Amino acid sequence: MFDKLREKVQELKLSDVKTSVSVPNADAITQRDVYRNRFNYGVNFGSLFVLEKYIYDSLFSAGGETEQEAIENLVKTSSVDEAAKKLSEHYASYVGPDDWKWLKQVANVTAIRLPVGYWHVGNGKFITKDMQFHGLQDVYQKAKPWDHVRRIVMDAARHNIGVLIDLHALPGGANKDAHSGESNQGTNRSFFDKQSLVKCVADELLPFIVNDLAKDYDNVIGVQVVNEAAFDEKATNEKNFYARAIQNMSKIDPALPIVISDGWWPEQWADWLNDIKHADDVVIDSHVYRCFSDQDKCKTANELTDELDKTVDLPADKADYMVGEFSCVLDGSTWSKTKSSKDECVKHYGNKQAQVFRSKARWGWFFWTYKFEHGDGGEWGFVPMINKGCLPKRANTDPAIDEGKLAKIIKEHTDYWNSKGGDNSEHWRFEDGLRTGAADILAFNGFDHSRIGRVHYFKNSRRAQYIQLKGDSKSMWEWDQGYDRAITEFNW
Repeated sequence: MFDKLREKVQELKLSDVKTSVSVPNADAITQRDVYRNRFNYGVNFGSLFVLEKYIYDSLFSAGGETEQEAIENLVKTSSVDEAAKKLSEHYASYVGPDDWKWLKQVANVTAIRLPVGYWHVGNGKFITKDMQFHGLQDVYQKAKPWDHVRRIVMDAARHNIGVLIDLHALPGGANKDAHSGESNQGTNRSFFDKQSLVKCVADELLPFIVNDLAKDYDNVIGVQVVNEAAFDEKATNEKNFYARAIQNMSKIDPALPIVISDGWWPEQWADWLNDIKHADDVVIDSHVYRCFSDQDKCKTANELTDELDKTVDLPADKADYMVGEFSCVLDGSTWSKTKSSKDECVKHYGNKQAQVFRSKARWGWFFWTYKFEHGDGGEWGFVPMINKGCLPKRANTDPAIDEGKLAKIIKEHTDYWNSKGGDNSEHWRFEDGLRTGAADILAFNGFDHSRIGRVHYFKNSRRAQYIQLKGDSKSMWEWDQGYDRAITEFNW
């Protein structure tokens, strides 16, 4: 992302930093860098491409529980051309000018997560004979979903909104749920075990997405290679797929965030990424729902809210995380045990989630989901949750950084360690780290009041540049503390 530090960090004065995406003490932080690395307040466009009956049911009019079944039935009862026409009309009508205006001016989102299926990519280009959508290839070639993906990306860019391309549905399925799109879900979860499928996706489909979208559009903030991989204690095949995908995608665009699933065990994947030296290349996606497990159903709304600090257990010191899906929904059994006002509890629960995610999921959050064909979705709906104050709107404020605050923090650090006998300390490294972090925060703020989000990656990038400029030292911990302090003090 950056080639070198152009000027000495300690010479940076905050008065030199202008409200633009550039920093005097470093190579320019580009708009693309901010898109890819800022903290995200976002929402999923659920059932725009990967169809889900409970969100948009009209395309299931001929029967079926999954997209494959629904479109197969439409073809049987009408024709390939008619099914393709209905799909294309859906793609075109899901989001329009008023939606983008609301997303930007009211909710003030930074990005959307765009779930797609393997059968959508390249307008069906990667469907092979051993994939369940093979019989529907003609439909998707005519419906042209990938053309609509590109349109969504361009429309989002006009509003400074990023797009995370989420390969939500893999051939054979990464889990047994209907959102994998294929029929006979509940018994199927074969993707990771079939090398022909892994090879197609990792070697061909994912590189196509990077080449086709990420290279051309600054606001493509990353590519998610799987959604909700099922729990697997050893996860050998999942690791093989991830490693292969990371290698192939990074060759094309080394700075593009690659997103993997936490497989319902967040720390497992942080440890693995550090073991294979790819923690700076990958963001781990964790989904947070408190309405499905029997354990959660036994608790009140207040208990579930109060426990979020502990139950959202994402080791942000080891890797960068995001919450790709969450809602404000709690089960009926929870509400039967809750004596407080439901409206107030939902508001408290939603805002507490966002607060917890801010510190533990530093690449941000994406609510599930944006809109429903019928009604507003209630606690599943982004629009009512924003309008009712159950989710916070992103603020358009400048960070409160000034030279006096920096000088005070530097003095506190120096005085403390001098009092501990720090004769061999290099306190100037603390100042360098603090000023670098402050300058980065101001640079991000210069593009639409953004904040640094992918902190693990961004800090490590800055650290490596700094060592190239001034050399390594046993006192680099002071630089680390300085940069961390800037994030803690000024990044919100």
